[in-house]
Amino acid sequence: MKRWLVIVMVAALLCGCGAQPVFERVEDTDMVSAAAAVRQVKLDLPQEAASPAMESADGGAYYQCDGYVLTVQTLPGGDLDRTLRHVTGFSGSQLQMIKTKAGPAVRYNTVWTAAGEGGDQVGRALILDDGQNHYAVTVMANADSAGDLQETWNILFSSVTLDAD
Repeated sequence: MKRWLVIVMVAALLCGCGAQPVFERVEDTDMVSAAAAVRQVKLDLPQEAASPAMESADGGAYYQCDGYVLTVQTLPGGDLDRTLRHVTGFSGSQLQMIKTKAGPAVRYNTVWTAAGEGGDQVGRALILDDGQNHYAVTVMANADSAGDLQETWNILFSSVTLDAD
């Protein structure tokens, strides 16, 4: 009888051992791959900048306009100081930044001056941060002509947006 009781107890314990594990599939529809997260910058280009003078493999574009140079770049997000150094040559602590909200992105605006081969230069940058990437639009001109370009630059920078998700 003892033997029979031991066999029943062992059999009862082993019954649960053969059960298959249950898996649940969970999908996060908000997650996208890093490649899919890159958005496109939309802006109204001046007529003289109808096509880029140069394009880079990462989607950056360089336009030679009347009296200034325009660049549009997509850079890895996360480190605004790194992006500022890449775009302006200055760190964030060396620049005055104006931060505003533009839909799902944060907008950073700055202006700087630098000495160039042809004399003093004035630059202006707009960086859109969508949490994944930095989208930078910059212009650079000789300091002598930069004042005459402010209206053109204001129109250009006010037109910059990111495409919809």
